[in-house]
Amino acid sequence: MNLCVGIDIGNAKTEMAFESEKQLQLVRQPSVISYLPRTPESNDLPLEQVMENLMDNLIVNISSPSIKRNGDYYIGKKAMQHDGIKTNMMISLGGKSTHDLPIITSLSLVAATSVKKHYDTEGELPESLSINLKMATAIPSSEYSRQNAKTLEDRFKNKHILTLYIGEYQVLTSIKVVECKVTEEGRTSMLAFLNSDNEILQDFNEIYGENKKPSDFLKARTLHSDIGDGTSEFVVIEGASPVQGLSKGKRLGVGHASDLAISLLREQINISDKFTRQQLQEWLGRENEKGQLARSLMKEATYGQALSILEEIQLAYQELASSDVDYAFVHGGGSITFKEDLQQELMSFAEHNHFKVVWIPEKFATTMNSRGTFYLAKMLFCKNK
Repeated sequence: MNLCVGIDIGNAKTEMAFESEKQLQLVRQPSVISYLPRTPESNDLPLEQVMENLMDNLIVNISSPSIKRNGDYYIGKKAMQHDGIKTNMMISLGGKSTHDLPIITSLSLVAATSVKKHYDTEGELPESLSINLKMATAIPSSEYSRQNAKTLEDRFKNKHILTLYIGEYQVLTSIKVVECKVTEEGRTSMLAFLNSDNEILQDFNEIYGENKKPSDFLKARTLHSDIGDGTSEFVVIEGASPVQGLSKGKRLGVGHASDLAISLLREQINISDKFTRQQLQEWLGRENEKGQLARSLMKEATYGQALSILEEIQLAYQELASSDVDYAFVHGGGSITFKEDLQQELMSFAEHNHFKVVWIPEKFATTMNSRGTFYLAKMLFCKNK
């Protein structure tokens, strides 16, 4: 099986974009893993039911020369539900090029997607599956160097063996990464934007009374603020091409606000030391007392972080872009979290400085990196697909 994918190895989630029957597909899981000292017991649910919920119950054995510890792992949501030790990215330290988590989560999504595709097509599980993978991904500007990018490329460009535990069955997958490109986060966002439908500009057109479509931005000079979980990236782009040297990353984002909110939460109620940022995100969606408390504390934590991000956007406009852009784009998961505290302030700054703000709608905001890296992989390695 041949696959061409883009992978967003975010601090909060790992998301993979790929094409199936000429339609762009996205699969994602929280960026959390949990190592298992022994192979878990299989469940006796019907195979059809197990396959319907495969992504939320990922259990894999991985053997790879690119990671420090081979063995059995729970991945994503399954790891979050486990009462054992959970591993996620330490946002204060970074290190995506050397950490094992991006390799393990990315390959697990590739293996599970491939097995599910075979099952949906053939109506049965394969005993084994060989996958030739061409891919692109990205690391933060604050971490990016040619050497760090090559380090991660070389770690991916290996042969990896993953066994998926699927109910009472085991499926052996062999993943050979034949091509891999690692770039800076934020640099592919314009590829995602230009390949989006006109709905991505609905909010912009309503605010400014215009009728633009993505192709109208092909020659624009833009400043992109990609607000993530552990880092926020600021990139100047001419048309679809990032300007060499005009990018930077800062350790600002949703995860930093989440860490503060968790500290505030610990002052009020007794929560486990294992409580993760991903678990806080689940609490934020609950309609109960814990959800109300989490939202209240998160709102308190996001305000200061939003002010810091606004300051960095203003500095990027002045220093990176030399106060010369047509549009400022804002996207990433943080564009949703910080919108209430940030949007109007940024629009006032933009109006004063004679440029416009393209605030990417929530429907598209969190997938810009995965979609952008997919279109990069397609352009570099998979032109005939």
